[in-house]
Amino acid sequence: MRRKVSVLDYLEENYINIPDKTAVSCEDERMSWSELRNASRELGKGIRESAEPCAGKTPVIIFMEKSVKHVVSIYGTLYSGNFYVPMDISTPAERLKSILDTLKDYIILTGREESGILEKAGYTGDYLVYEDLLKNNFGTSGSPETDAVMNGIIDTDLMYIIFTSGSTGNPKGVAIRHGSVMDYIASFMDEVGMSPDDVCGNQAPFYADMSLRDLFMTLASGAELCIIPTKYFTFPLNLLKYIDAKKISYCMWVPTVYGIVARFKALSKLRPASLKRLCFSGETMQIPVFNYWKEFYPDIEYWQFYGPSEITGSCCCYKVDNSRDYDGVIPIGRPYRNTGMLLMDEGEIVKISDTGHKGEICVYGTCLAAGYYNNPEKTKESFTSLPSEIGYDEKMYRTGDLAYYDEEGNIVFSGRSDYQVKHMGRRVELGEIESAVESVGKTDACCCVHNKLKDDIILYYIGDLLPGEMLKALGQFLPPHMMPTNAKKVDHLPQLPNGKLDRKSLEEQENS
Repeated sequence: MRRKVSVLDYLEENYINIPDKTAVSCEDERMSWSELRNASRELGKGIRESAEPCAGKTPVIIFMEKSVKHVVSIYGTLYSGNFYVPMDISTPAERLKSILDTLKDYIILTGREESGILEKAGYTGDYLVYEDLLKNNFGTSGSPETDAVMNGIIDTDLMYIIFTSGSTGNPKGVAIRHGSVMDYIASFMDEVGMSPDDVCGNQAPFYADMSLRDLFMTLASGAELCIIPTKYFTFPLNLLKYIDAKKISYCMWVPTVYGIVARFKALSKLRPASLKRLCFSGETMQIPVFNYWKEFYPDIEYWQFYGPSEITGSCCCYKVDNSRDYDGVIPIGRPYRNTGMLLMDEGEIVKISDTGHKGEICVYGTCLAAGYYNNPEKTKESFTSLPSEIGYDEKMYRTGDLAYYDEEGNIVFSGRSDYQVKHMGRRVELGEIESAVESVGKTDACCCVHNKLKDDIILYYIGDLLPGEMLKALGQFLPPHMMPTNAKKVDHLPQLPNGKLDRKSLEEQENS
């Protein structure tokens, strides 16, 4: 059996085994595996020929909306011998400039419609236009040169860069190798799996690492990647109608999106029968939201995932026990095979038997990023030496996330170390307050922020209780020094483009 080194090996395999099966779709547009493979190869050839002498192990910025052509652009970039950098087309001009300065040498690939947005963002350099390179005339794309490029990939080559927000305000480019993605695919398929009959409903934008599961697990399994346009997530009933019409069976979304459906009680109006497996990561799943979905889908599979961008998608998972009542939080589970996870407290490793003892999550193994692109200082700060008793001359990634072990040996997420604030002279973890809000119940979502000027803790929440009732109920779960100074009931909480809670905007609002 031929060894698979990159995701392109899966694409070539699907081209041979299931050429006519739908690979990717979006509304009325679809591509078969044969069409996707051939279009991607032709685009890769076009990039090589148009970008010389830059083509070859160069970052290719994909500046376009989430779409079928974006998927072609990802694989086309890899066929060109380069690595891809997915970009949010709403990126402000200053952030775009910062990213370009970090990359230094790069190729920009955009669509004809998006090229105007690129120019409005202040970009005045050269770029490639997708439609000019492809022109929907790609035949069989049996180029020997493309074969040579694909066969020349080794698993330590860079595959993509995803830019995240830095603590200083400057975006950091997380650089991931082919081998890390291939290891992630193997881990996910071993633990969770996906079948060729599945239709995966994509929510995450392609510039967010959560989209890796949608893109590459469908590729590895031969399942259909069904792109759900962003507009549907604003109207829950329309979202459910789309799921129903497309027979979507598999969803991997941020909990905030599940919360929108729950908040509007949309499942009581339409319950798509095709759903078989729901996965969530990126944030803590609110227990009331989970219970709402479980009420309508008591027998399907639910999976909790955890993992920052620096460890390639996710590093651990937990299959939810539908018969269990979870008290406040669902565990994030245990690490994948071939992935190591530690909890570290002041330089000491927390033992699994020491239940409830919090420590910082540290991850090591093949999953680790190559580092932050062209940023050795930040790389050195975040990717530190693994304790010598665990491994020889290895690196681990310090996530900044706090967790503890439960009595079953599962890891339970407990907030961010940087959500720890000094309030009334004492250290308070805002995540603990948010967990207490979940224990109160009758709440769909919440967020605590610290007003540093007034030394106030402000609770924003969506739920049934009035602010006074909420604070009174919290008094049964929290000591006085952890009680919010003020509770604000709101109709919605701000979201980032990837669907996660925009905590930073609330912090800026309170501290402005």
